[in-house]
Amino acid sequence: MASRLVRVGRSLSFLSVASASACLATASASAAFAQDDKSARPKPPLASVIYEEELTASATTLTGLTDWLAAHCSEVLKRPGFLGAKLHRCSEPPKPLVLFVLGGPGAGKGTQCARIVDDYSYEHLSAGDLLRAARKSGSEQGQLIDEYIKEGKIVPVEITVALLKEAMDKSPKSRFLIDGFPRNGNNLGGWQQQMSEHAHVGGVLLFECAEDVMEARLLERGKSSGRADDNAASIKKRFTTFRAETQPVLQYYEQLGLVQRVDAAQPVGTVYQSVCRALEAVHAADAQRRAQVSCIVHYYVRSRAELETYLASAQHAQARAALASAFPAIAAGGVRTRTLEAEGSLYPYGLSTARAFD
Repeated sequence: MASRLVRVGRSLSFLSVASASACLATASASAAFAQDDKSARPKPPLASVIYEEELTASATTLTGLTDWLAAHCSEVLKRPGFLGAKLHRCSEPPKPLVLFVLGGPGAGKGTQCARIVDDYSYEHLSAGDLLRAARKSGSEQGQLIDEYIKEGKIVPVEITVALLKEAMDKSPKSRFLIDGFPRNGNNLGGWQQQMSEHAHVGGVLLFECAEDVMEARLLERGKSSGRADDNAASIKKRFTTFRAETQPVLQYYEQLGLVQRVDAAQPVGTVYQSVCRALEAVHAADAQRRAQVSCIVHYYVRSRAELETYLASAQHAQARAALASAFPAIAAGGVRTRTLEAEGSLYPYGLSTARAFD
């Protein structure tokens, strides 16, 4: 008798991947499996492979997509070796939006950030300011920062990123300007390691300005700022450091198409007009991101050979063609896939059991 698609629980639901509780499963030919008494159900065979498909859809197409996936699952589960499947919907709240603000010393980042905060409800965070505040706080973390600075050492990026995350967590806002960070490749690596799951980098505002213009601004500021580094010798060293260390960061985000360049040599009002145009592009992309939902399907397969047979089949090709026809936007964005080895435990994948059925 062929496998059939059954619902587990009262109805088919779509929950977070972590919960792994929204299930589609095949029933065996055994009548005992369909009984209400769970103890009478035979133990299902172990799956050795999980094939994962992730599709990103807009909220408006979600109902149609999940109906299509349910029908698709019922057909796939008729194949030899396909023991069951789970259909998930990622329902986590959208990550907060982060804009990195970079530019040489004297480029006018602070002036423009203040206007952005007033007009667009951003929280403005400066890594340098957070480090200085923590150092003065007298906390255990502040004492550690003080020791690094007194010994002439660079404060570990883990501490800087932790301070940024703490400030973001405390803020009621969901948009953040992070000023002067990441300054170098080490900063970028630390951010990605600690924050990739907690925030979405929507862009980099790069304030470009000739060094002679920035130097003139800093020397003028130095007349009243009291900053020891607002002198000609220190300014030139800061320019050299910025050019050398920030370039890898800019190259990385340029490849992602996220750098918004602003001519910062213009008058303040003109610069801000350019900033507003850049923000419009960032916000449009972010609105699209927030309107999207990921649907993930896990297929539990007895062996890799049986999975590969399906992936090479006409049935698989026809299903992809049908998906592209029914949901062109999803097809354009692609379908992310991966194969997970079960080997008796699915804990590395956030699932609670290696069996095909819950």
